[in-house]
Amino acid sequence: MTSLDRFDLKLLQALQRDARLTLGALSEAVSLSPSQCSRRLARLEREGVIQGYSLRLDPPALGLAVTAFIFISMDKSRMHHPHEAVAALLARDEVTECHTVTGNHDFLLKVVVESLGALSTFLAEAVSPLDGLHDVATQVAMDTLKSGGPLKVANDWPKA
Repeated sequence: MTSLDRFDLKLLQALQRDARLTLGALSEAVSLSPSQCSRRLARLEREGVIQGYSLRLDPPALGLAVTAFIFISMDKSRMHHPHEAVAALLARDEVTECHTVTGNHDFLLKVVVESLGALSTFLAEAVSPLDGLHDVATQVAMDTLKSGGPLKVANDWPKA
């Protein structure tokens, strides 16, 4: 596990709120020189703490009106290699998240599509043909109240 100090945590917190900060603005926000910020960012990227930079889009603005959560149960023999069990789904653009979960199901997918008809087609063409499929349960989100929020980073940084 990577050791993070208070400056690393401040950098991560600032970048989660605005990944477009210039190096100058970032260094000012965390009280480090631009060169120190640059070195720390390179290390955090190299160590995988920062996994990448992305752009969040508004699904309805792109005509993607339906968000659904699909719970999938597989035959237990398929769960020795969970990634392989759902590899075909992971390659689909409609699938924005996939998690292995505890409880009655094995996987939870977040799917974003144009319409209920598109969701029905996705279920029929992508989910139903899965080898070893045991059970599927789908819930459609009525509204999204929060999405893509920043991860909690320590607020109680040790004093330098």
